[in-house]
Formats: sequence, C-alpha cells, structure tokens
Amino acid sequence: MNRRDFLRMLVLASVTAGMKLPSAYAKENVPLNPDLVAIFSDTHIPNNDSSQQVRRFNQCVQKILAMNPRPANLLIYGDIAYSVGRTEDYAKFRELIRPIEIAGIHWEVTMGNHDRIENYRQIFPERFREKPFLENRSIHIVETPKADFILLDSYLKNEVRGEIDSAQKAWLAETVRKYSDKPFFVGCHHPLRETKIEDILKSSPSFAAYVHGHNHWWTNTAKQEIPTLCFPSTGHWGDMGFVMVHLTENDAAFVPDIDAYLFPTWSKKTAPVINLETYLKMLNETTVTIPFPKSV
Repeated sequence: MNRRDFLRMLVLASVTAGMKLPSAYAKENVPLNPDLVAIFSDTHIPNNDSSQQVRRFNQCVQKILAMNPRPANLLIYGDIAYSVGRTEDYAKFRELIRPIEIAGIHWEVTMGNHDRIENYRQIFPERFREKPFLENRSIHIVETPKADFILLDSYLKNEVRGEIDSAQKAWLAETVRKYSDKPFFVGCHHPLRETKIEDILKSSPSFAAYVHGHNHWWTNTAKQEIPTLCFPSTGHWGDMGFVMVHLTENDAAFVPDIDAYLFPTWSKKTAPVINLETYLKMLNETTVTIPFPKSV
C-alpha cells in the first residue's frame, strides 16, 4: 500500500460505515484529532431545504461526523451564501453548521464575493465579540499543533474578483515575520493571481502553501515556487465534495473526497466530462502532499 492510499484509508475509512448520522454525535462521544482539518468551500447555501446545495452540504457534514476520530477544525473558504449574502441564507447555514458545533469541531470561514459580512454578522453576532485583527475584515488564524492556517478576507464590494488591500497586506507581512519555527498556510476565497501577495509569502521561510476556493475545481500547482491548491465546491457546480488535511511533523497531505461533478454550461474554459466515473476516480487519487519547509 502506497502512502497516498494509506492516507485515504486513515482519514476517510470511517466514512465507509455509511451515510447515516450516528445516533448521538455529541462531542464527548467521538474524539477530535487536532492533526486533521476538514476543508469546505463555495457552499452557496440558499434558504431552501430541497436545494442541491443544502442536500450536498449535509452529505459532507455527515461524512465528517462519521469519522473516528473527527477533525478538530473545519475551514470554509468563502461563498457561504447562495448569491448576494442574504440574511436568510446565513440563517439556513446556521442550522446546517449546528451538528458540527455540537460535535465540538471548531469552524471558521472566509468571505467570498457572494458573501456580505454585515448580513453574516446579524446571524452570527457572537463570532464578532472579540476585537478583530482589522476592522470590517473577517481575518482568522487557526492554530494546530503541526501548522497554522491564516484566513484572509478577499471580498471586494460589488465585484466578482477579489483583492487583498494594503491594510491586510501590511498586517499579513507583520504576522508572517513572527513565524520562525512553525509552518503556516495562507488562504482566502480568491486565487493568488487576484490577491497578489506572492512577495509576502516568499519572504517567510515558514510558508507552506497558498489555498483558496472560488473556481470550484480541485487543482494544484504544488511543485511551483508558490505551492497553491484550489478546493472543490461542496455542492454548487464543478468538482463537488471536500478535502481532508492530514498533518504530520514533516508535511500536510490534502486528501480529496469528491463524489460528484456538475458541468457549468456557461463556462468557456471547461468541457463536459465524458466518463464521470473515471474523472472522479482520477480526482480522488490526486492526494497532494505539501512538505513543510526544512527551516522550521
């Protein structure tokens, strides 16, 4: 058995028990592993229980809750709401994320172009009680024993594209200077070509990889100067599923669990998948291992 197959078995084996939720998923019943991180992106939740997006989000949550141990953290890389960040959509998301909270799994989100932080704040006021790193920006640092995840806010009002403004860049530059003995990942909703923070990332010997959503495809440029990974959507269009991260002292293995594909007919950059079974098999065999910098 090669390392990729071993990691898939280790991280996702408990899912094979079936899609039913455990009869009780309170946090005291199943241990949490701080070296496991679940990654969702582009959930696009509408206030509609019968929608594909809600059904598939629930499916992803059920898979997480079927694991033993479960990941200690869930990170969601933007576009939480369906279209224009309505409060009703965030209210539905609040319902859907509740099983994760009951299980004791810590979760954080980044803001995407379909989100509106002011409406998100109305539904989740408790998540804004602490002083933010920057005013009116949703920035978070999620710490794990092996590596940290820095979540930035690339939302740009009334734009599909994203941006990291000068204030965030200054904050990020100061933050990464403090990392000398622990690797870290930096990410947000939008891709690196839009956030334009390459120089800041390259300046730190502890930087591991840049991660993002927005494009809905499971893709990577892990072997380039700045390793980059793009996550699938949980259930809107494109590659649909989620990713598990298995952290060790030496690296991070990003293991996809993608079980559906929806071709966006409006797309000029992609084509319909001819053999869906082969395509999904190929995606799920693409575990990406990011080695940690040798300097840390």
